[in-house]
Amino acid sequence: MTVSVLVPSYRRPKDLVKCLEGILAGTRKPDEIVVVLRDIDTDSRQAFDEWVRGRDLDAEGIDLQRPIADRPGQIVAMNCGLSAATSDIVCFLDDDCVPWCNWLERVLRHYEDETVGGVGGRDVVHENGEILVGRVDAVGKITPWGRVIGNHHLDLLEGAVEADHLKGANMSFRRALMKPFDENMSGGSSCLNDTDASLHVTSQGYRLIYDPVAAVDHYPAARFDASTREKTDANLVYSDSHNWTYCLFKYLGPVQRWVFLAYALLVGGGTRYGLIKWLLALPESPSDVTRQLWASTRGKLAGVRTLRRARRRKEV
Repeated sequence: MTVSVLVPSYRRPKDLVKCLEGILAGTRKPDEIVVVLRDIDTDSRQAFDEWVRGRDLDAEGIDLQRPIADRPGQIVAMNCGLSAATSDIVCFLDDDCVPWCNWLERVLRHYEDETVGGVGGRDVVHENGEILVGRVDAVGKITPWGRVIGNHHLDLLEGAVEADHLKGANMSFRRALMKPFDENMSGGSSCLNDTDASLHVTSQGYRLIYDPVAAVDHYPAARFDASTREKTDANLVYSDSHNWTYCLFKYLGPVQRWVFLAYALLVGGGTRYGLIKWLLALPESPSDVTRQLWASTRGKLAGVRTLRRARRRKEV
């Protein structure tokens, strides 16, 4: 079983080098490393070239692919890398992550089960010198009414478990089960593209495994282009709500879609405000939460329209 590690990167040269050093420090080296850089990102390309010159990847038996993305957006970069990857398993890492030494070895162990189509692990988030901690009993779940539960960065009360979706900072899939990432997902970071890829794999009858021991250290870095880490930013709320609706509508049955849409518009989740969540938050900051409700509602309805257009064009 061969494995590629795919790292898209943009304007984070120091983080990229740390990520690559972590990959090569593992007990199981990848057969191929795919690094995707933007054509305009000269600093990262220079740092990457210097790193390559300082390593003898051929002697380590590692192939190197270096496709260049000529358009902005994470999905564009990931599709460039996916088209270049040649291995049986493709692992996706954010460039601001550093894998633990047994990360790849642990991931590949689960693929010995032929019913497993994807494997992900914990991303241990470091913020301001501290690790975000918490213990949970559910990771990577989607409820029947469409609530998406993440928690991939927290401690799980048990070992490896079956999941409904994986997190893009630390996920992998069998290459034969994948299709290109859906460019109808909006926003610079294309929120929920990892959920969309996960549901595509499970829709083919395969299982996803979340293993908290297959971990990476995640040092969230600044984002550029249209993306942001400010969760209440109106553009992010819109794209997040759009992608949430678009993604789940794509895979839910006819009745489930109506249940989900009612939940999304009336209750909502996170910053994707529904009417009830808006009413509860209204006394705190009326103008801010009203803007969030408006952006979220527009995004959800736009997600339904996007799916209709995509199906008319036979894109999905």
